[in-house]
Amino acid sequence: MSHEQPEITDTVEDWAQARLVALAANAAEVASQFYLRAARERAERPRDEWGRLGVRVRPVRAQRAAPGAFAVEWFTRRWVNRTGSRSQTFTHYIRRGTGDRYPRAALAAAAQPWELEIADALEERFAAIRRAARSVSRLRTAFRQHAKLERTLAGEGGPDDDGAAANPNILV
Repeated sequence: MSHEQPEITDTVEDWAQARLVALAANAAEVASQFYLRAARERAERPRDEWGRLGVRVRPVRAQRAAPGAFAVEWFTRRWVNRTGSRSQTFTHYIRRGTGDRYPRAALAAAAQPWELEIADALEERFAAIRRAARSVSRLRTAFRQHAKLERTLAGEGGPDDDGAAANPNILV
């Protein structure tokens, strides 16, 4: 059995990473729909109604982040024109809170009404993507924990022993 464990672990890890890549690509597609719809709206509105809302799909680069982890984040942009130099853009990320989707009120505080309608509709899809990504991550973690348990059990008994005799708390 011990010779099969790394192969199974690699298979689960490969699947999890491939699934997260696919989910991130799906999220990027939804984000591009926001920008396409926003561009059409801006073309029909005066400049003061253009809005500042944006959405970004980006990899999570934290040291403890699992490979393939990504975030879907809404933000606002603010442009500052400096005399005699190029303008600067400042980005402010909107807090999502604890759920899978951004609260409508959080988006409404930063968006034009037309932006809010687009963002709110797309946020349903983003929430489903976030739930699926979290599920993949939980499955990956659970498998890693189980594989660690299997290795521990294999180390407690002899080479042909599954560890049950060495540990009376294990029900077989």
